Amino acid sequence: MIKLRTILAGTAVAMFAQFAAAQGSAPANPNDPAYTDQSRLNQSNDPYVKKRVATKKAKTEYKAEKKAAKKEYKHHKADAKSDMHDAKKDASDTRAMELKNMPPIAPSN
Repeated sequence: MIKLRTILAGTAVAMFAQFAAAQGSAPANPNDPAYTDQSRLNQSNDPYVKKRVATKKAKTEYKAEKKAAKKEYKHHKADAKSDMHDAKKDASDTRAMELKNMPPIAPSN
């Protein structure tokens, strides 16, 4: 139990030291030439960055096309479903009318 308390106390001290070091550091000056901001790097020279940018663009275009196609498909599906319901209703009404207008069958003796 004493070992566990010592380990926990040491961990807490190390954690607080990390927090203190992080808070005490001054933010980098963007005008300093030694400061390198990754978002400001020249992206046209690095082949890995070029590939990453091209892949992101392709994925974005694909997702937009997929979304549009899915929306169009759902619209056509809803139209087809509506047409099917109308056709079924028409067939049911026609059958009911034909049965109503059908002359009665005379019993055979």
